[in-house]
Amino acid sequence: MATILIADDDAASRLLLETLLQHMGHAVTSAANGADALQIAYTVRPDVVLTDLSMPALSGAEFVRALRKDSRTKASRIALYTATPVNAALRDFMDIYGVLALIAKPAEPAIVMQTIEDLLRPVP
Repeated sequence: MATILIADDDAASRLLLETLLQHMGHAVTSAANGADALQIAYTVRPDVVLTDLSMPALSGAEFVRALRKDSRTKASRIALYTATPVNAALRDFMDIYGVLALIAKPAEPAIVMQTIEDLLRPVP
């Protein structure tokens, strides 16, 4: 079982991910904006973070940057869960900040489950 944090301003997306990940046996917390998600992350120190990029209060990109700067959260494995089109700038951002996966919204549950399993595999 892993601790997973979901940061997404879309309530339906949060509910879908929470239900799916809890069904997989994970402890799940969520937030509707980046600022709240950051405070939760500092407290729970999640193993995995799934974040949207477009959120109020603190964007997903700002949220990821803050996670990477703090010793409590810099080891969290991060995946983007977003409808933002993939381009070179997004790939560069992912490389610079160690974002390990991108799940395009809307995603099939099997893709989300496989991505989480991949993120939780030990790094050789």
